[in-house]
Amino acid sequence: MNSFSFNRFGQTLRWVIANNFRLIAAGFVGYMALFFLAELFIISISSTGRHREYDDILMNSVADFPTVFILVNIVFFLSMIFFNYDKKAKREAHLMLPATSLEKYLSAMIFATVVLPLVVFIGFVVGDTLRMVVRAVMYGDEWISIVPRVLRNLTPDGLKPRPWAVEPTYFTVAKMFCSVSLIVWIHSLYIFCGTLMRKYSFVVATLALILSFAFFLWTGDQLQLNMFYGTTHGDGVLVYEVGALGYILCVILPLLAAFNYWASFYIFKSFQLITNKWTNYDILKR
Repeated sequence: MNSFSFNRFGQTLRWVIANNFRLIAAGFVGYMALFFLAELFIISISSTGRHREYDDILMNSVADFPTVFILVNIVFFLSMIFFNYDKKAKREAHLMLPATSLEKYLSAMIFATVVLPLVVFIGFVVGDTLRMVVRAVMYGDEWISIVPRVLRNLTPDGLKPRPWAVEPTYFTVAKMFCSVSLIVWIHSLYIFCGTLMRKYSFVVATLALILSFAFFLWTGDQLQLNMFYGTTHGDGVLVYEVGALGYILCVILPLLAAFNYWASFYIFKSFQLITNKWTNYDILKR
């Protein structure tokens, strides 16, 4: 059983979801209550009182909390991709499934990347709906959802071309490729730390992310390299350009992401032998 099978992969993913059903149900209820109470609290402390009409400033403020909370939870889930493997019984049950290592690994990744964030988002949507119902019944407020605002915050709205400047095609392509590469690299970093570390994986991944950003900024400053910059032409038109650092990151980030995924999968295949208290991979024992 060396070849990849979508049928086995689907069965493995369903097993992972079923095995964590209580976690999913408890998480949904908890997130729903959290978002519901948080929105009520933020609106209730607005300076103009509870009978005020909704405006953009208030609703944007309300949407900031779910946006940040959802993003933090997404990377937290990635860093806890194999949190159940600290329990020997669950680790052995997962590793003994009739599936290849790649199928088991991808099922855990999909669960941490898609299923758990989806639970958070659905809990947010239901909590936001409950907030509208309660405010409408108790105070006669308008039925205005903040879901579209949160979705706008979570999408790369900043990548749209600026109306007052010229963005050449190569600049737009490089900007989008670099942005996607950055997201994929961050995803791979948290996945790698979640696979490597047995404890404090989220803290280690976050510190590594901060240090990496600091290193990129320091390197660009020391070598006087720009990532993206604008040049004003003689006719006063601002034209965006791609700097040397931007091209470098377009190459380095995908390579780093590929290495993180490979290393994470390599460590996962060695989960049968866990001899270190802090990590799932002990170099001295190999």
